[in-house]
Amino acid sequence: MNEDLDKLLESALLEAPGDFPERVMRRIDSLPVHDSRSRSWEMLQWLALIGGGILGVAQLAGFMFGIWAAVAAG
Repeated sequence: MNEDLDKLLESALLEAPGDFPERVMRRIDSLPVHDSRSRSWEMLQWLALIGGGILGVAQLAGFMFGIWAAVAAG
């Protein structure tokens, strides 16, 4: 299968036109740039991530305390 793919890639069937990079870059430059991420939304995402991390650490601490309590009770 790799030999067939190598032959296909070496053939002239897959050659791009000479002005292809310029046309693509012109099209990309003409597209509007959307700044959809506002500062407040980014801050909210960070707060959610930090809050989730704090809750995760609290769950881990509770689990460790439960193990300790079970072992200490004998």
